[in-house]
Amino acid sequence: MPAVLLVEDEAELAELIAEALGAEGLQVRIAASDQAAYQALEDAAAGFTALITDINLGVGTTGFDIARRARQLNGRLQVVYITGHPVSLSRFGVEDGVMFPKPFKPAELALRVKSLVQDADDA
Repeated sequence: MPAVLLVEDEAELAELIAEALGAEGLQVRIAASDQAAYQALEDAAAGFTALITDINLGVGTTGFDIARRARQLNGRLQVVYITGHPVSLSRFGVEDGVMFPKPFKPAELALRVKSLVQDADDA
């Protein structure tokens, strides 16, 4: 079962997204802060195939920073950014990162992530 790290500081939204991802057959680990995300990424047993991260986590580093660290650890990791603010992926994001603007339906996000994971497995 593909594992996804979801980095979202809004607990309600994180739970809604996690439920949608689970319904698509994805295993989800939620990190509510940048520090929790870094800890999860350092856990070698985690074996994440995808990272979904809010860009603005309120305090600490950004989702861009988390994605860069994640890619240092796993160059094949699929990265999806979620944000309510327009930003430049080409300037700040990791290569092949995907932007998913808020507001969105969690089920639509889950389908997109599932597709990215499947495409990566086929490559």
